[in-house]
Amino acid sequence: MKALKICAAALRGVLVALCVALCAYNIYVLVQRYAFGNQMPTVFGFAGAEVVTGSMDDDSGDDDIEVGDFVITRAQDEYAVGDVVTFYHAQDDIYITHRVVAVNGTTYTIRGDYPANSASDIVPLENIVGKVVLVIGGAGGVLEFFRSPAGLLVVIAAGVLIWLISDIVSDLIDRRKEKDEESED
Repeated sequence: MKALKICAAALRGVLVALCVALCAYNIYVLVQRYAFGNQMPTVFGFAGAEVVTGSMDDDSGDDDIEVGDFVITRAQDEYAVGDVVTFYHAQDDIYITHRVVAVNGTTYTIRGDYPANSASDIVPLENIVGKVVLVIGGAGGVLEFFRSPAGLLVVIAAGVLIWLISDIVSDLIDRRKEKDEESED
């Protein structure tokens, strides 16, 4: 019984730490997006985004990035040919994830992998958010939801619910223990 209480307390501690971290992250992202207009804020050089087009899916199956995936990027001082990067396309006011096909000093020629995507963009280093370091297949919609105000409320509500369930279970264990002690007397 004592071990169960210790586990419950540890679970609560982890839950509180996780909820605080997620809330702090979400608040930071929301402030960056809505107060400063930065649609792809970075945290310690990392940023994330949902993939909404198939421009990086060449049907080879190797390193395809498909619609609905979630990409995590990391800022770097420079990029090499073959790196997949996310950059800000000022003309269309959007962020795009494509592959570096040429480097010319501090400018990069970038193009999507999709066979019909023959147009290239010339992008200065300061417009590149970062190199794609992780692709989470199919998780884009879910992770983007948790980065929204509604997702923040769901995280908080889930934390409160788990906390309450933990309290109820702990109370039931205490009552059972007391009942067992009373029956022994």
